[in-house]
Amino acid sequence: MISSDRELDADFNSSDQDLQAFSSTTGERTIATQRGRATYHLMPPGLHTFEASEHVVLVGLEAAPVCATLGGGKAERYDAPAGSIIVKPAHLEARLRLSQARESATIVYPDDSLKELARQQFGPVETELTPPPLGTRDDNALRVAQLLKAELTKKEGASRFHVEQLIAILGIHVLHAYATRTSGPAQFKGGLSRQSAQKLREFLSINLTRKISVDELAALAKLSPKHFTQAFSRTFGMAPHRYLLDLRLDHATRLLSDEAMTIAEVAYLSGFSSQSHLTAAMRKYRGTTPTRFRSSI
Repeated sequence: MISSDRELDADFNSSDQDLQAFSSTTGERTIATQRGRATYHLMPPGLHTFEASEHVVLVGLEAAPVCATLGGGKAERYDAPAGSIIVKPAHLEARLRLSQARESATIVYPDDSLKELARQQFGPVETELTPPPLGTRDDNALRVAQLLKAELTKKEGASRFHVEQLIAILGIHVLHAYATRTSGPAQFKGGLSRQSAQKLREFLSINLTRKISVDELAALAKLSPKHFTQAFSRTFGMAPHRYLLDLRLDHATRLLSDEAMTIAEVAYLSGFSSQSHLTAAMRKYRGTTPTRFRSSI
């Protein structure tokens, strides 16, 4: 049961501890990826501050008494269960006071990363995080946080690609559960129309294994190649070739779970020219290789 505590407001004016510098935590394990940064740690007693700069999701891995405030709200004290979630949008600051150490997982999302996930899920619509009430238990977030803990604490070292996928999965869940969506304009300023964006998304997903030219995509959107490239980048947050490469890498990782299939076959069926091409792309953009990824499954 959450209850307001005026006296605790004064506590939050005391010395702060910036959670963006996790050096004071115990047993910390952190990996930064293109999607965001994940940390498993034992947060010590005291005051912790999440600055208003990035989107942050904090999931408690065990029950503990907590006092928290979000934005300009009053401090609230509650018994947080395992799986209690705090969702902090980038424009707000959050403060957390613990009376005892607490095992937690913290995921930090740059604004561009969360916007890209939103575009992939909802298309060209406006999204805004709406934090749930403090003390909310989220079993789906807890499961992802437990998987992050298991991966980040592996003795042989964590798979950056696996962590990146878990960060994306949690981000998608948070967007579906705690974000409001508005229809927004028919297109991004200088971008593609909603209809063109959807048509291109479907076309690329179906045809990711074959060679696709910018001219072909521009014709589908009924734009010149130069105008198309600019409009596509504004809408999807990346150039057409990078968007297609991500689709191919996602498809390859799904195929790699089939151990009966050789890596060369996976590369061919995912649109890569060779096994070495797939390996180079995975190493550069996913921080792993087909062989390492397959062994981590």
